[in-house]
Amino acid sequence: MQWAKQKGFTIVELLIVIVVIAILATITIVAYNGVQNNSKVQRANVELRTLEKAILSARINENKNLMAITGSNCTRCFDQARYELTLDRIGAASGMNLNGLKAGDPWGERYAIDENEGEGSGCSNRDGVGIATARTGIISITIPFYAC
Repeated sequence: MQWAKQKGFTIVELLIVIVVIAILATITIVAYNGVQNNSKVQRANVELRTLEKAILSARINENKNLMAITGSNCTRCFDQARYELTLDRIGAASGMNLNGLKAGDPWGERYAIDENEGEGSGCSNRDGVGIATARTGIISITIPFYAC
């Protein structure tokens, strides 16, 4: 009796296809994660520059240093409500809408706004903005002196 020739794939052929698909999926996921992280870094840098411009504009418009505009000297020390109030005050003084920054940086943490200028007896400290957790590729912003 002669065996009928069966049509289809062997188990080895199926395993090879599965391995190739797994390798392609891995490469795609790694590339996607890299693009996603780069996007977050770029977004944070743009938002930091926006915040810097708003602070510079607010100081010029109000003719005050940042601490006088925000009413605090350590925004990052306070809760979310205080952070949002600070952004509202900077936004009102600068004429810019900073509501998009209220959710924080792309990683979900509040931006650090440090109202240093005018603290203590001198001008050794500058105002600054940044992010709470160090991230590769984030620009560092130290705002030029205003009142010193």
